[in-house]
Amino acid sequence: MDGVVDKGTNNYSQTLSIGHASPSKLPWRSLGQYKYRILEDGSQTQYRLCIIESLIPPHSSGPVFHFHEMHDEGFYITKGKVRFHSPGRPHLDAGPGSLVTIPIRLPHKFSNPFDEEAIFINTITPGFFVRYFEYLEEMIGEGTTLTPEVNIAALKRFATVPLTDEMIKQFEEVYDAMK
Repeated sequence: MDGVVDKGTNNYSQTLSIGHASPSKLPWRSLGQYKYRILEDGSQTQYRLCIIESLIPPHSSGPVFHFHEMHDEGFYITKGKVRFHSPGRPHLDAGPGSLVTIPIRLPHKFSNPFDEEAIFINTITPGFFVRYFEYLEEMIGEGTTLTPEVNIAALKRFATVPLTDEMIKQFEEVYDAMK
């Protein structure tokens, strides 16, 4: 750039601002037995990134097995432990300070089989998947349990493939054959 900012970049930069979220000022929203709050809805990043904080109560099975066609996920655990599962692979228990990444098309789910609630920060790129959480909230309402059927219906709307038992078995067989 030779020390000169072009007019387009300068003008565009004037439309931007530094994003800031203070979780303590954001209320938890309900997804049945789960809680979440949106820290970045993608509006600050042109939907390249969204960030969600999630709370999973003890002894919760989490979402159904699925994989994403369009986005990667990151999970930074801040409280408790979260168990990550991928068909045919050993599960991974992640505690506070752990970062877990899930690439596009890796079948996965997470759960909290432990005695303490778990909280994690979830990054999603691109950030359009934030609408999944809002859609789920509309579907199940306050105080209702998030069922696998509702979870599957919502996932299908957001470039995500929920896995059937047969699909899980196929992934397990392929992984076992690679050992």
